[in-house]
Amino acid sequence: MLTQQPQQPILDSHSVISTPVTGSSGLASTVSTTATSTCSANSSKVPDFTEFKLDPFHLTADSGTPAPHRLREARRSFALYLEPCKDTSFQTTLETFQEKSFTQFGPNQAHNASPHISVLGRVHIERHEQVDNKWHTVENFVSIIQQELDTLAKKLSPPTFCGYDITERPSRALTMKFRTDSSYDQFAKKVEQKMKNQCAAFDISPMDRIDLAYNVLRPIPKQTLKRMRDTAKETIQIEIDGSWQLTLYEVILESRVVGVKQQVSVIQSWPVRQPSTEKQSSFLPMTFRIKLAMFSSWMRWNQSSVVDPNKRIEYDTNKAVAT
Repeated sequence: MLTQQPQQPILDSHSVISTPVTGSSGLASTVSTTATSTCSANSSKVPDFTEFKLDPFHLTADSGTPAPHRLREARRSFALYLEPCKDTSFQTTLETFQEKSFTQFGPNQAHNASPHISVLGRVHIERHEQVDNKWHTVENFVSIIQQELDTLAKKLSPPTFCGYDITERPSRALTMKFRTDSSYDQFAKKVEQKMKNQCAAFDISPMDRIDLAYNVLRPIPKQTLKRMRDTAKETIQIEIDGSWQLTLYEVILESRVVGVKQQVSVIQSWPVRQPSTEKQSSFLPMTFRIKLAMFSSWMRWNQSSVVDPNKRIEYDTNKAVAT
């Protein structure tokens, strides 16, 4: 036999609920609360909870930032690097240093790309409106680089290592300083002159360094950079007049995460000519050759300040005249 459950009283939305509350005096009191209906909420222009609508999460091109493959259909990014040739002792030990510094000191923004001297740091090219000819500007860009390199090929030489440096500006960093031939700057400016009006962005970088460690968002302590410099000196094998190349990369996906390498694709590479073997002093110890190269580089930078011993200087009361 089924027993009927006692019917629960229906709570009216406007009913008054009395709840015993014990005050500080120990006496019980009652607090009356009135449930608010949807009608009363709407009358006070406060939306009901059920009226809130959350927009769906979009991963399509109509969101704030286009997906990488969508972005590449509208714009392509390139970079031109001067870098040691692959599988040379300089290149392999640079990669080894990157791995050591990542493991021992944590990631930094230098890990986002392979070690290089930046020539053209950022070149953005927009898609052409004509579908049949949408990337003609890219083809023109590569062609102009080839033409200018053909003109200056005999003048471009491998950079000269000048030592390690800890800089404070534009951000605190550990760098390898290099002296590059002025022909590299001439080359970059000629390409800029012919291509800048066709590009959304065109940046020429200072061609005097390889960045080994830096972090713009969270500057690396100077003591840490000094320890990293010691590790670099122990790890990296410097080559005098080693094999270098200019490499044009297309940046497929730029990394926004510190320590994660950007995805790039090689468009074309151009070897940098090697100096005459007759001028090389291979019989000299490597350490002495490095010091000799650094000293000769310093002398070239300071030629303007060297006094010619054959010049006779006549002193006047107000000025000195060289004859």
